[in-house]
Amino acid sequence: MHLQIAIAFALLLWWPEGEFTPFAIGSQSTPHSAPLISNTAWVLAFVWGKLVAVALVAQLFSWFTINRLNRSLIGTTKTITRFHRVSFILRLALLLGVAADLFLTTYPRLLESQNWLKIIPGLPQLIILIPYLCGLILIWWIAYPVEQSTRFSFSPMRKWGRNDYVIFNIRHHMLIVALPLGFIVLTYATTNEYKNWLIDHLKTPWAPEVMLGLVAVAIFLASPVLLRRIWSTTPLPDGPLRTKLLKLCNRIGLRVAEILIWHTDGVMVNAAVVGLVPRMRYILLSDTLLEAMTEDEIEAVFGHEAGHVRHHHIQFFLLFAVVSMLVVSGIMELLSNMSGFGYPQWQFSPEAIEVIGIGSIIPIWGIFFGWMSRRFEQQADIAGAGCATPTEGETRCSLPCVVHDEPERQSANLVCATGARIFINALRKVATLNGIPIAERSWRHSSIAYRIRFLTALSGDPKLTSRFLKSVRGIKWGLIVSCLIGLIISAIYIWHHPGYRSEVTKSLIEPIQRLFQQS
Repeated sequence: MHLQIAIAFALLLWWPEGEFTPFAIGSQSTPHSAPLISNTAWVLAFVWGKLVAVALVAQLFSWFTINRLNRSLIGTTKTITRFHRVSFILRLALLLGVAADLFLTTYPRLLESQNWLKIIPGLPQLIILIPYLCGLILIWWIAYPVEQSTRFSFSPMRKWGRNDYVIFNIRHHMLIVALPLGFIVLTYATTNEYKNWLIDHLKTPWAPEVMLGLVAVAIFLASPVLLRRIWSTTPLPDGPLRTKLLKLCNRIGLRVAEILIWHTDGVMVNAAVVGLVPRMRYILLSDTLLEAMTEDEIEAVFGHEAGHVRHHHIQFFLLFAVVSMLVVSGIMELLSNMSGFGYPQWQFSPEAIEVIGIGSIIPIWGIFFGWMSRRFEQQADIAGAGCATPTEGETRCSLPCVVHDEPERQSANLVCATGARIFINALRKVATLNGIPIAERSWRHSSIAYRIRFLTALSGDPKLTSRFLKSVRGIKWGLIVSCLIGLIISAIYIWHHPGYRSEVTKSLIEPIQRLFQQS
């Protein structure tokens, strides 16, 4: 959900300036021909009609799902899984609708022509996303009866009203992404509008990009503090559990600013870790998780989140983003060069090249990011089971354990049978209380059933654990090497192209030289 909303905002930054030619391929293309839909009435009908269509489909399928659940308990898992998949497809359709509004209609131009919207730079761009955000809210509104009959039936707050449910989703799924990215869009528009002023005063043609980058980095680093305010959180009070978790942090070398209770009023059983910088890093445990699980299970879930930090998963996600940007830039640069060879079949307009570049992001993130993320989640599962493993001075494993039967293996970061059992019990509760079918697949996390089988297999085979951890190290080294190779190729390419080289010289080298001369 968060990634889809982030992509919607990213489309505003990718959107080409000037009129877009949807299929400008070939020498006969006209780079500034009109979009497919230009009549104002038809544009508005297209923009808001998609929203109505998605709402109707969501409502029909919600009725169908409720009838199936009320009629028979047989096939409940399949019915709920199908509902979750349809909801995902509808959200994806809304996202594709944003791209269609930007690239196939004059809707952006229509908003930009309204002078009252230009009071704030970037406001017309943000308004483009209103139909998309309204669509998400409608899907949540329509999905409430299904959630009430599945998830809330196990929850102490199952009497939650529809408005409460929708507001909860707006806060926890929409605002946490929309607020920081919305500010970046406003900054982007402002730096564009005052581009010449920034260049004149900072003495570099890259001044707008530098300002935007600094603002984006500042927002990213400060986002955990913002999240703490948007989500209802309070520090975990002093007591045996807090003492136990703090001791765990000391044992595994994890530095956090605070351990927080994530108040969801019984709606969500989850945990999260946010923040790269230790002084602004928080680990959140939801209220229902604290109520429904034993201290050992809470420790295991906490260890899973700590595992993401210890294994630097967030940093490698950022590295993956850099590698994907290098790949997309390479594809677009290749197409631009091919367009200059004089062959009609390779004459792509700049706008078409941008669309191809955006399109290439889909398989890169949809396939490779999901595959990598699932491995990282499994590595965090191992960390969670490890944190629940009995340590010296505690009761020995209550199950036959190939790790503790051989004491020299205890420091080998392997999976103990008792630790695996505790974490598996926590996973089962997460599935039950969140209304998630245990066999339902997840793009980023794998199904809970698969994660249970995976941990069970590792707890009986130390060699399998070693092979898996070695494969994860291979993924990380692959990212590092790919990034270095991409940066080296980019540097060589820029150096051998006079236009790029002169731009870099004027933008970076000359300002640095002036700075040293002044000092």
